[in-house]
Amino acid sequence: MFFNLFGSGKEKEIEEYAEKMAKAALDDELDADFLEELIAFAKKKDLGNKQLAKAQAKACDRVFEELYQDGYMNDEDYDLYADLLKLCYMMKEDDKYRYKTIAGRCNALYKIQEKGLLPRMNREYANVKYREGEELYFTASARFMTAAGKPVKGEGTVIAPGKPFRVGNFENHEDKSAWKEGEKGAFWLTGERIGFRSKVKKETIELSDLEQAEIGKGPLCLYEKGKEEPLSIALDDYEMVGAILSNLMNGK
Repeated sequence: MFFNLFGSGKEKEIEEYAEKMAKAALDDELDADFLEELIAFAKKKDLGNKQLAKAQAKACDRVFEELYQDGYMNDEDYDLYADLLKLCYMMKEDDKYRYKTIAGRCNALYKIQEKGLLPRMNREYANVKYREGEELYFTASARFMTAAGKPVKGEGTVIAPGKPFRVGNFENHEDKSAWKEGEKGAFWLTGERIGFRSKVKKETIELSDLEQAEIGKGPLCLYEKGKEEPLSIALDDYEMVGAILSNLMNGK
């Protein structure tokens, strides 16, 4: 599902190994006896290291597809998936890290939406002069955007007080021809403010002054009270930002 980094050959045996491993993981049967059985199967079928890595990756893909529900992964399923990754001894650590990162994002979305728990990031990740007690919840590379015409307010998925954002059904239908790319920089979001910072541009909005945010029809558009034009920022993960903003603007 995610990567194609592994060796080829013995496709039938790789498929069988992956099926066995995935089923045992989902049935919570990855005990010592099963692992011995899996090792014996690999030896019997003469699976090499790259073939085992490929089979284990396939198992991870299948388990993920089963556990990923409604746009996120709950704590119990995330722990099960993390335990599976620990047993994938032939996968490279970098590859396992990427699988775990994807699952971790899904689990973070679950925590935000269902438990009201926001991800706290190291404040050093964003070049911001923080206020006392101010927590950093999100930061990422971003680009300042300018609309080619006048942005149509309310055209995208609106996030506002009384209009919470739900994870899982979001689709981005951005029309890139309607926007001009500007400065590259960093977007950041705390419990009190939203901002964008580049070498030449610095923009900040107080959360208390944020009328609404929109995603889905273009970049992230942040409408500040009393201002007609939004602060528009292009990001990679609109869903995560939408979930965090929804929590902050709606108390979960």
